[in-house]
Amino acid sequence: MSKFLISLLTIICCCSVILKAGDPLKHNMAKKDLLDKMEKAVDPKGAAKKWKTLVVKMQMQVPMQQQKMSVTAMYKFPDKSKGIATIPGAPTTIEVVNGKQAWKETVGLGIQMKSGVQLAFARFECRKSNPALNPTEIYAKITLDPYLYKIGEYSCYKLICALPAELKVEPSQVFVDNKDFLIRRSIENQLTDMGVIPVSIDSSDYKVMNGIKVAVTVKTSIMGIGIVGKILSVEPDEKIPDSEFQLPKDK
Repeated sequence: MSKFLISLLTIICCCSVILKAGDPLKHNMAKKDLLDKMEKAVDPKGAAKKWKTLVVKMQMQVPMQQQKMSVTAMYKFPDKSKGIATIPGAPTTIEVVNGKQAWKETVGLGIQMKSGVQLAFARFECRKSNPALNPTEIYAKITLDPYLYKIGEYSCYKLICALPAELKVEPSQVFVDNKDFLIRRSIENQLTDMGVIPVSIDSSDYKVMNGIKVAVTVKTSIMGIGIVGKILSVEPDEKIPDSEFQLPKDK
């Protein structure tokens, strides 16, 4: 869900990973075993595999600038998504992917169609937001780093996840704690209006919502500015008409 928000911010992220003090420790976890544990930790009963739609509501805040953003993200699986971001005093921004097309609309200012790499990124992010898919169904290749890394209070495995070649970006890094097998940090490259930028996202306060475990708090650090996201609700199988994902006829 945070991927839509990052595409709106269009500012460079300064991110860092702190290694375990002293020599990093090796582990003997197998990649397949780790991926299985991750899936069971988030969705033990396979609830998300039955979902046809999903509506997520959240709030974003930039404390330093005292700015808040309300976001509603709608998904109609497998290939449709729509994100609506509302900021007080600014035009509402809407981003849509309908499987074949993708665009960004700034209300009152017009629509910007996406093509080429932009379209490929939009499709990828839509697919990546599907909680029914496991990492091997999203990434082109996944490698498990042989060492453990310290992320805050957690000792974490690091997965190196290669994106589809057409996106032409470096692999993402996903850090998974070695006790609960939940993602605690991800470092990835996002395509924004300013080009491809590195983004670091910390996930915490996991809570069960409609059968799956969700990171209620998502923190992004950008050039020393903290952006805090709070998931307010996760509602599966809401009725979402296809018209929500159609390009306006007059565009």
